[in-house]
Order: sequence, then C-alpha cells, then structure tokens
Amino acid sequence: MNDAQISGHHTSTSYEQQKAIMEVLEVCNITPSPSPPTHFSLPLTFFDLVQFLAPPTERILFYTLPANDLPRFDSILQTLKHSLSLTLSHFLPLAGNLVWPHHSQDPFILYNPGDSVSLTIAKTEADFHHLSSNHVRKAKESHFLVPQLPTSDTIAPPMSLQITLFPKSGFSIGIVTNHVVVDGKTSTMFLKSWASICSTLNCTNNNLPTLPPELTPFFDRTAARDPNGLQRLYVKYYGAFVRQPKILGLTPKRVISDDVVYATFELTRTDIEKLRTKVVATSSSTPRRLSTFMLAFSLISTCIVKAERIEPKSKIALFFAMDMRPRMGALGGLNYFGNCVSTLGVFLEAKELEEENGMAMVANKISDRMMEIENSVKENKVVEMVEEILGRWGREMPISKMIGVGGSPRFGVYEIDFGWGNSKKVEMASMDPNGTFSITESRSGNGGVEVGIALPNDVMNVLSSLFYEEVKE
Repeated sequence: MNDAQISGHHTSTSYEQQKAIMEVLEVCNITPSPSPPTHFSLPLTFFDLVQFLAPPTERILFYTLPANDLPRFDSILQTLKHSLSLTLSHFLPLAGNLVWPHHSQDPFILYNPGDSVSLTIAKTEADFHHLSSNHVRKAKESHFLVPQLPTSDTIAPPMSLQITLFPKSGFSIGIVTNHVVVDGKTSTMFLKSWASICSTLNCTNNNLPTLPPELTPFFDRTAARDPNGLQRLYVKYYGAFVRQPKILGLTPKRVISDDVVYATFELTRTDIEKLRTKVVATSSSTPRRLSTFMLAFSLISTCIVKAERIEPKSKIALFFAMDMRPRMGALGGLNYFGNCVSTLGVFLEAKELEEENGMAMVANKISDRMMEIENSVKENKVVEMVEEILGRWGREMPISKMIGVGGSPRFGVYEIDFGWGNSKKVEMASMDPNGTFSITESRSGNGGVEVGIALPNDVMNVLSSLFYEEVKE
C-alpha cells in the first residue's frame, strides 16, 4: 500500500521549526560563463502575457549521496556552481530580468552583461527522508527549501535557486521561476541542461561541456510573435492580463495554513490499466484517446469533488495546459524557450463527477477538447482557437470550483542526474491547496505516475480512501 494513506494525528515538525534549523551559509550571484559582451533581449508573446496572473512556480529536487561523498560536499558544491555558470551562458534570459522601463510600452526580458542568478547555499538538520517520502505531512514543511523571488514594480528576476545540504543524507535543489518567462517544459529543459553539464564536469574529460541538440534552447521569436495573427490577440487582451500602470509585481503565492497537508500518490502501470478498463466499461462512447495523463487527471479530479462534498449543482472547471510546441511548428519546435502552452477548460456540474461514470465523462470531455485544438491547428485557425478558449471561460462564469494540474509525466524530471544519481523525490511546492495537483512520471520507471497534492487534513483523509477504493478494487 502506498504510504500516503495515513490518517489521524500528525506529529511532523512545523514550517517555522524546520526553517529555524536551517542555516544559510552563503547567498551568491552566479553569472553566465562565458558572458557575452552585449545585451540580449526577448519580446513577450501572447502565451507569456496570459501568465502575468500566475504565481511563481516552485519545485524541489531531493538527491541522496553515498556516505563517502558527504564529507566532500564542498567539492560537489563547487561543481554545481561552476556547471550552473556554464549552463547560464546557454540560457541568458534566465540570468537577466523581466523589465518594464518607463519609456517602454511593453515589458520584455533583458539580459545585460554582469546580470546573474541568485543562489542560496544552506544547511539543515531537518529529516531528509521525512521530507522526501510519499506520506502525509504538513504542506509547509518543505517550503523553506525554496528561495524567494523578489520583484519590484519595474524589474523581476526570472529565477532563483537554493541548494540545501542535509549533512547525513544528501542535498536538495529548490528552484522558483517566474511563469511569465518560462513554462514547465522550459524550466525542466534548463534543469536537464545544468545536470548534463555538471555530469560532464564530474568526468575526467577536460573539454568544455556542450549541450546536446535536444537541450539547446531556441530563442527566435520572429514567428512566435505572430503565428497566424497571435500578435493581434496580444494587443487585444493586453490590458486584461497585465497590471496598469506599469507594475511587474508577481501574484503572491497563496498562504498555506497549518491544517493543509501534502502527500504523494503513485499509480503503477497496472493501476493505470485498471483505470483504463473501468473508463471504457462505464463510458457511453469510447474516448478517442486514453493517455496516462488523462486517466490520472480524471481519477484525481473526481476524488477531489467527492472528498470536498461539493454542492451537486455547483459548476466545476477542470483545467490543464496543452503544450503547443509539437503542434505549432512555426514556434521553433520542441526546444522553444518561454511559454508555449494553451490552458484548456472542461466544465461540468459537481454531480456529474460523482456519478459512477464520472471518470469516463471527464476523460471523454478532455479527449474532445484536445481534438478540437488539434483540428484548429491543422486548419491554421490558431487565433480563432485561442479566442474561443478565452470566450468559453467567460461564458462559463461564475465557477464554484477550479481543479487544475501542473507538471507532466512527459517532462522526465526523474531523469535529471547531476552526476550522483537520479533524484529520490521531486516535489512541486507551489500547489494551491484549493484544488491544484501535480503529475510527474514515477521515479520507479515502471511506466506509472506520481500525483502530488496539498489539501486540508480532513479532505486528504477522505481523498486517500477514495483513491485506494478506485485503484485497488
């Protein structure tokens, strides 16, 4: 049984206590190496614009170290720093800033020579295994492992990093990113690039590390600014997303109360096949596709509605991001740097998700929405598609409950190896306890997925029971 299924009293250490036992050893600024002698700028696109209302994204990667490696952590740290500097030379926008000069009509991303990324080095006596396990714990307990992302009215860094040593166990890497600058695909590509260069430095090879083609970012936004008229939408919806007057302050992260807990649930390949069989058996029509992502999303969303005992006629919005990179070749392909996702919504009444065929209904609606999008792209109707998506959200208001998902099992976050093995655990720490959860591939490599979710303790207990009833029956 998955160890997330724990109920009753939790004796875990509070966030304040965890933070109190963390010692900040250094706060440094890492500049790209080599650093270009001139500035580098990127305009924003429509896909970046819609992220102005999104809070920063936070992720934590936990790595164990063999006992004989722990005493030489200073050497490991130097390798991590050096490889970060080399990696930033390939990702200059991450070392720059999102800026909005008074003389500029639009905000944009700007790197100037000497710009850098803030890196915090810390040490903690907190329980590594407790924080990196699947079981239920207070959601705030791990948040001290992620640095702050300071902003002003006219300037905002795209990213901040923190490396925290657990002297008896290993270390963690906390990353917080500005969603206006990057989406999950781009931030994962950066982490994989950093890991690739770090692993190369770990070898005896003295050649300057380079990035393989699949990790080399694509910055040309000539097409991205106006693939079939998206620039017109940028102008049309500009005021709806960007604060006026010219203010860049990020949407703050939701304050997490002490009664909110976090847990990770795993769906094995066998579990997923059981869900697929069940959905097909209870569906009035066979969905055009039943991906692992779709099945996991359908299961968790129905469990959330049941666990929260939402009023039957309440309108529920289920939303997820669809990567447009493989669907819009004009944007430069899979390595396009920035935001390149379209947020799709599926709208139902709560009672529909609570029915026996609730999962099948969700899966069918998601399948239909994805097919609509792909047909629009094939017919060269991207602008019409985006306007229809925005219009549909407006027509469906008011919405009582929004349930969304972050991450993707296709990101391959457990492949991020800096030279000391794959991570023990990856946590998305910025999950909203009001109905947002994360999906990653399973660390066991069995073709399954992991779902990370933060909920009030009483709701988590009910959801845990529902989850196991659905999966194990």
